[in-house]
Amino acid sequence: MTALPVLGPESCTGCGHCCEGIGSPVAIYASRRVYGDQHPFRPADLPVELIAEIDDHFAGLVRGQEPQERCLWFDPTLRKCRHYDYRPPLCREYELGGRACLLLRKERGVNEPEASATDLSIGGINTGEKASVADASGS
Repeated sequence: MTALPVLGPESCTGCGHCCEGIGSPVAIYASRRVYGDQHPFRPADLPVELIAEIDDHFAGLVRGQEPQERCLWFDPTLRKCRHYDYRPPLCREYELGGRACLLLRKERGVNEPEASATDLSIGGINTGEKASVADASGS
């Protein structure tokens, strides 16, 4: 069996374009009186310091009313989320290398590495040869 090449991107490191121009998905974690002590969206283990940061920053705004430049938790210098383990569902569902990711990277001119070819295997036996993009496409 011929393994297909793995096409980039292989990680989000140094990109972060999905965190810009979409507002701040963490606004969904903002405190609301109607939620009381049972916030329906906020992770149960979200540190109180992060809750305070969100509440202070959004001051009663709801999702869609917040500034649209970048997410509150996006670090523009490191180009990554400052609190990745607590990112909201919208961010968790954003697929690395998915259609939206690739279109955004292309639109913003993010350089992608060459496709990394995986080893060829025939019937599950590794041949030690490298596949090329031409091999994978049948050309």
